[in-house]
Amino acid sequence: MNTEIKNPFLVSGYAGENYFCNRKKETDALLKNVNGNLNTTLFAIRRVGKTGLVKHVFHKLERQKKALCIYTDIFATKNLREFTNTLATAIYNKLPENRGLGKKITEFIKRLRPVISYDPLTGSPEVSVDFSKNSGYEKTIQQLFEFLNSQNTKIVIAIDEFQQITHYPEKNTEAFLRTHIQSLKNTVFIFCGSNHKLMYEMFNNAKRPFYASCANMNLDYIKTSDYAGFISKQFAAHRRKITPEAIEFILEWTYCHTYYTQFLCNRLYESAGKNCTLGDVLAVCEQIHNQEEGIYYQYRNMLTQSQWNLLKAVAIDERIHRPNGKDFIHKHKLGAISSINRSIESLLEKELIHKAVNVPEPYYMMNDKFLMRWLQRK
Repeated sequence: MNTEIKNPFLVSGYAGENYFCNRKKETDALLKNVNGNLNTTLFAIRRVGKTGLVKHVFHKLERQKKALCIYTDIFATKNLREFTNTLATAIYNKLPENRGLGKKITEFIKRLRPVISYDPLTGSPEVSVDFSKNSGYEKTIQQLFEFLNSQNTKIVIAIDEFQQITHYPEKNTEAFLRTHIQSLKNTVFIFCGSNHKLMYEMFNNAKRPFYASCANMNLDYIKTSDYAGFISKQFAAHRRKITPEAIEFILEWTYCHTYYTQFLCNRLYESAGKNCTLGDVLAVCEQIHNQEEGIYYQYRNMLTQSQWNLLKAVAIDERIHRPNGKDFIHKHKLGAISSINRSIESLLEKELIHKAVNVPEPYYMMNDKFLMRWLQRK
């Protein structure tokens, strides 16, 4: 899959290795885990490229015919019923029903007597089963896992935003899933999550069911040198030029945060000519802020004054190691420590900031790099 596309800077989806930036170390580690039947927990802040990495690994596995790979995102699910239907839909849509394992999967799903509907936007089938008791969904999930595990091929299942199960009203979901997953011999899981706090708690707290059940992997920003080479290569491959100064500014302005780097380059590719300069980049940055400004003001209306002041302070300093430190509080006139603590928890919950914990000195930082740069101007 190396589809030729008009704009080489993707902001969603996966179109093959030509449009994927590096991640060789992480790719090799995931492939090694899969080949060794080792489940993986993939920690990553939102929009840093975890889904792209998983699909890149899936592309390699399926090209080599080493595994059947199934991806599902459960962020929108609210209970075990929706989890079951989302998982069943992902499995059902994986293979056409007129081919080998695909036919077996289709026949198995239909034995569950589901309601098959079709997404009005994509036209893809959606599977829905309905039971009066939760035990029906638990049994269905168990049957799905056991069916896949019984096939004469390796199965890799990636569940994105896995921390969502902690919000389900069914409080035994973690224990139930762990019990059945640990018994599978031919099925490997990749659990992805963007909420560091919840994911670390789930997989690194000795009192939780998934403790010590997976290899941990943290996905950080792509190195500046790697991303610079990728950007230059994409422009050159399409007979365009971009100055080193322009690339340097792009990566500094976006912090090499995958989504924001890709989005800025995508807009730049569309608007600039054959020779892209720093002036072109600055013009696109201004356009982005003008387009998003209405949403940024909505954030301000949504937050309390204390939360907004703290958010702006984090934006200005970019990385905050001690939000309760006297120097930081005095510099930004933030008020009482108790108020700051409440504001931090609220901003974390709203995912406007995140806490990096896999570093020698943990720090807080804004998620949205465009909003961060906009606040720095105010």
